[in-house]
Amino acid sequence: MQRITRDHTVPFAQRYQVREPVAEVALGESFIVETINSRTPIIRTFEDANPRQSRQREETGPIFVKGILPGDVLAIRIEDLRPEGHAHGGWWRKPGENSLLEIRDGRVFFPGGLSAPQAMMIGDIYVTPQGMPLNPWDNGGNMDFKDICEGHTLLLRAELPGGLLVLGDCHAAQGDGEVLGLGAECAGEARLQITKDETFLPDRPTIIKEHSFISLACRQSYAEARDLAADDAAKILARLTGCTEREAYLYVTTVGDLRNGAIWPMGRNDYPLVVGLEVPLCPAPASGAGQKS
Repeated sequence: MQRITRDHTVPFAQRYQVREPVAEVALGESFIVETINSRTPIIRTFEDANPRQSRQREETGPIFVKGILPGDVLAIRIEDLRPEGHAHGGWWRKPGENSLLEIRDGRVFFPGGLSAPQAMMIGDIYVTPQGMPLNPWDNGGNMDFKDICEGHTLLLRAELPGGLLVLGDCHAAQGDGEVLGLGAECAGEARLQITKDETFLPDRPTIIKEHSFISLACRQSYAEARDLAADDAAKILARLTGCTEREAYLYVTTVGDLRNGAIWPMGRNDYPLVVGLEVPLCPAPASGAGQKS
């Protein structure tokens, strides 16, 4: 199985600008991507979690997917996701106070004797855009949405040939919203398989789960992101079931769960807010359903 190692990363200052792929994969091929941690590549000690000088954020890639053309939608199935070493967590504005969070026996251990179940997710994943949008945006990015995890499929619409996929920023645990701007940040290994989506066809990032899907929208206005996610979800549901978009909109805005990804702006004014609307998948409406007799 092809392994794309963590020494192939996009320099922080060149985010969204690198066009030369570090690897090529075929549609339907399972492959492994190694990622690094933002404090030090792999955290194994307290000193690793609190280095004198942090490494800049770097993600692994770009990865060229053979058979993908601009406008195609990549269906990125996360087959397996596991941590490498331990994690760090703490206060974004006080990086010297980051705690070493041990990962062992399927749990993440916090100071004070607290612990949480290990729940690995990918915080930063995107296809390389044509231009320089904000991060994150319609091409993906640092969305920090915890459902980008093992067993789920992320849909991203390619803007360039091959998609040029980049990913990293794994977390061993994180709640909705990433309130302080940090999850349990760790290095990781992701086993992925990419196919071409021809069913959901979203314009923006979308997560496919077993019994639901999540429309993600990233905008500087929370209200704009919310409304965009609802519009996208209605279009998808109408396409899946054959109902009208107006009928689908009533459904998604009534029973959909509005959730947060990266909601904390990290002290910046240009950081988009990530909103996800999770919609239960339902069977196609029966003939004549909802009509008055």
